[in-house]
Amino acid sequence: MEVLLLLSLLVGYVVMAFVFLVSAHTASRRSRWLGFIAIAAAAPVFYWLGAFTEQASAGACYSNVVSRVASAVEQTKSPKALAAEIKSLPMRGYETSCPEVEQASHKLSGSALPDKSSKRTR
Repeated sequence: MEVLLLLSLLVGYVVMAFVFLVSAHTASRRSRWLGFIAIAAAAPVFYWLGAFTEQASAGACYSNVVSRVASAVEQTKSPKALAAEIKSLPMRGYETSCPEVEQASHKLSGSALPDKSSKRTR
């Protein structure tokens, strides 16, 4: 999902630059350069949008994982076994993939939170 969003932002930026270059072919040289500089100045905004979107979705994912772990801890009758399960979650520092951890957190004994994917929409 995030890759698709980042790709669409890149495509949107390239299309915007192309439309400007095509529409400005009859403009003066100075106007074309000013337009080109404006497009180049917009690049950080598109980059920031992509980075912000990625960060927001990762934050939501980790919040769900923390909720599952907290639910499992709250409902456990065997803390040592649960501690071993939590230690076995696929955590690899900055290389951790939240979807992997989220999938593994579904298997924790006592994590009774409902799946978001199984909710019905009205």
